[in-house]
Amino acid sequence: MTIYHYAWKIPDKECRKIRPFETLPDMPATDLVVVDIAAWWVTAVFESEGFDRPVLFDGRARAPSGVFQGSGVYTAGAPALATGLAHPESYRPDPMTLLRHGGPPAAVAAVLSHVAERTGRPAALTVVTAQEWDRPARERLEQAADTAGLPRPRAVSTAAAAAAQAGPGIVLVCVAGAAWPELTLVEGGRQLAASAVRAPGAPAIDEALLRVAAARGGTEADPDDWRLTREIERARATLGLQQRAAMLLPEPHQAVVLTRDDLAAAKAVHLDRLPDTVKLLLADAGVDRVAAVVQVGEDAQVSTALSDAGLAPAITVRDPHALLRGLTRTRTPPRRQWWRR
Repeated sequence: MTIYHYAWKIPDKECRKIRPFETLPDMPATDLVVVDIAAWWVTAVFESEGFDRPVLFDGRARAPSGVFQGSGVYTAGAPALATGLAHPESYRPDPMTLLRHGGPPAAVAAVLSHVAERTGRPAALTVVTAQEWDRPARERLEQAADTAGLPRPRAVSTAAAAAAQAGPGIVLVCVAGAAWPELTLVEGGRQLAASAVRAPGAPAIDEALLRVAAARGGTEADPDDWRLTREIERARATLGLQQRAAMLLPEPHQAVVLTRDDLAAAKAVHLDRLPDTVKLLLADAGVDRVAAVVQVGEDAQVSTALSDAGLAPAITVRDPHALLRGLTRTRTPPRRQWWRR
């Protein structure tokens, strides 16, 4: 069975049919796909016949989340990134943020189709979003799924997905983030309050690292150049494992080295505000204490800051697939059709 979707051709908005993926006759039925389209990477799991498995992209557990726009059509995955590095002006590294702020649904549809090529068409779809989305943004997400020929998605925030790891009660979720840590209070899947741990006037963590790299390379820091911010993201991932990380700069500049001390200094200025931010967050939600703390991603510096704020030891979610697997067990039962009631 061949499944089609419709993509908008830019700029004349001509709608033309393209063929994103096929469901092969011998492919087992997929009950549910849960996908997280984050700022730089896509991770997903699918449930079939009672078992959940990670979605593999050419043998890898994740794929680049960006899309390349060529001749008005969006493509996704590693090939899109490779083309985007040669033509950076046509690459969009974070289509979900664009969609949240009114961007084209066709860009996210391309990413969803890229996932569905590896799972088959699911009976249900859950999409993890970095923050809670308002109704217009969720409608654009629904349009993206419809464009990809997929079911209407359930949108779940990262904080709500992480809170499910801790059980019932009010849960404080901390997501490190590229710019600064984000704190969210969640109860029963419902967001009570949220706040960024941010020092007024201080640059964001990734911007601070970019300034350090630019100073060492003798060039200008351009936070709008996604190739540089991608290098910062790669360097941060390396610094989680090693003391030093190389970062490429645009020609004719040489590569520079960032250290774990550089990253620690960029985060410390914001983490110093964490105790006060927690107090304000609890006051905004009208609660005195939390039942549990969940930290998304392993980060010793963030863990120490949470402990210094007088909070209980955090449950650390190290594997992004763990969040997605949790959602396969907490999905809302499908509504019965009125003629079957």
